[in-house]
Amino acid sequence: MTRLLYVSQGYCTHDRRFLEQFMAQEYQVWFLPCAVDRVRYEQRAVPEGVRGLPPLIAAPFPWGARDWLRALWRFGQRLREIKPDLVQAGTVQTGGALAAAWGCAPLMVMSWGSDVLTVPGRGFWMRRITQFTLRRAHMVLGDCRAVRDAVKALSGLDDDQIVWFPWGVELDRFRPKPSALGLRRRLNWQEACVLVSTRGFEAIHAPMLLAKAMRNVMQARGDVRVIMLGEGALRPQVERFVVEHGLADRCLFPGQVCHDELADYFNEADLYVSATQSDGSSISLLEAMACGLPVVVADAYGNREWVSHGQHGWMYPAGDSQAFEAAIRDAVDQRHLWEAMGRANVAVTSRRADWRESVRSLTAAHRRLLAGWSGRNGDGRPTNW
Repeated sequence: MTRLLYVSQGYCTHDRRFLEQFMAQEYQVWFLPCAVDRVRYEQRAVPEGVRGLPPLIAAPFPWGARDWLRALWRFGQRLREIKPDLVQAGTVQTGGALAAAWGCAPLMVMSWGSDVLTVPGRGFWMRRITQFTLRRAHMVLGDCRAVRDAVKALSGLDDDQIVWFPWGVELDRFRPKPSALGLRRRLNWQEACVLVSTRGFEAIHAPMLLAKAMRNVMQARGDVRVIMLGEGALRPQVERFVVEHGLADRCLFPGQVCHDELADYFNEADLYVSATQSDGSSISLLEAMACGLPVVVADAYGNREWVSHGQHGWMYPAGDSQAFEAAIRDAVDQRHLWEAMGRANVAVTSRRADWRESVRSLTAAHRRLLAGWSGRNGDGRPTNW
């Protein structure tokens, strides 16, 4: 039975979905989070049978130098205890870097999108750490073509060492259907145009850009409402902004909701909006599209692989606040396009974003990696344990 060590920066719904599938493949699975999340993104415990390990450091990122040294030492301890047959680790600069530093073999480094799309551009050391990690990987997993291209440019890995596919949607759950929440009735929003955002209140998702755009749109259109799901460090700032501009009764902040309820929130809405400037194949986007929502997203990276402007929704230049606001205005004003866009989005996600197909692709990648592994690193050096 394959002994798999799965390493992640924290613990979120995506981690849980991967762990569930590893258990279904009858692996022996150990889950090692690097740090404690500031926000509890996944309410459920790790799947039954997974051996959950304590975080390497019981504090959220960013870490200091001593934390990194302590984490590296503890990571080595875990390797010696578990002796895994396969290590799958992300993000590139956290779990991936720790695994690469120990020479884990075979090693599948798991990119989460921005860790190769934008983080390497933050400075000399970020780029060097990213290159070091990717070049010591035996296979890299990504979720879109843009990630694949970035990995290839940074690492020089062969095409057959870079595996990419959308992490996929549970299509039996995320589909157009009546919502069980009854939000529109309870809030008297039956005639409103309701927008939904699920990206959380962290700087990477630019929640203040969304809040300011929504203020201007709402001042021009009295029938617009917005649901902003999630938690994060910037939530108090966004909520203060909403109250200061007299929009509290037109904005809903449900917090971090259970993944099982997310489809109901999508089915309460008319449009999905995201201010995030760098994405791979965003699962939030794909789940919204699978529920039949037209979308407003940045014209960047993985979004381009799913959204055609005017066919699936509206796109705007990433980071351009005026263009973002204009795109939302266009989406709100062109109600006659929503139904056809919704059908197109359901069709494209049904055809290309089925989680079951993603699982098959990952399983095939694991088999190929294990079958081609001789027990030594790709450059001939023995493993560290």
